[in-house]
Amino acid sequence: DTARYAEPVLVSSTDGVGTKALIAQSVGTFDTIGVDLVAMCVDDLVCQGAEPLFLLDYLAVGALDPDVVEQVVNGIAEGCRQARCALVGGEMAEHPGSMAPDRIDVAGFAVGVVERDRLITGDQARPGDLLIGLPSPGLRSNGYSLARRVLLDVAGLPLDDLADDLLLPSVIYAPAVVDLLAEVDVRG
Repeated sequence: DTARYAEPVLVSSTDGVGTKALIAQSVGTFDTIGVDLVAMCVDDLVCQGAEPLFLLDYLAVGALDPDVVEQVVNGIAEGCRQARCALVGGEMAEHPGSMAPDRIDVAGFAVGVVERDRLITGDQARPGDLLIGLPSPGLRSNGYSLARRVLLDVAGLPLDDLADDLLLPSVIYAPAVVDLLAEVDVRG
């Protein structure tokens, strides 16, 4: 609802789950990567001061497996609930021949809104400003190429021992940041 904004700016973000999907594929657990998708998209929006409005998803598969699709889409819907935004649609594409039958890729596109004069660009940040860090119980969805390389390839740890920790969904920070933006002058 952009009607409550005097001079709204729409902000968009496109992202994906990336190689975390390989971990999900390896262990056959797909219920958390949808949450990761939402986190990657909406958290980019709030970095600019925007309140997430909606998300569209894109799921590419080598071969359609309804159980996998259901798990992923349920995760996306849960992520949207957590992010306080709408899931307005999406697309699923089957790519036989160009993707292995057991392969999936998940991407999305989110749109948010912010008042033009509240758009965060970093230009207002000054020495002495307070920096706030938000905790994460696990790895963010970004960085799984490095995590897989270090933990599985270099250290030789078994995936079965790490799967639950590696598949913890990324925390969706957007609601906390939107609430903070309503109370505090955030500069960067």
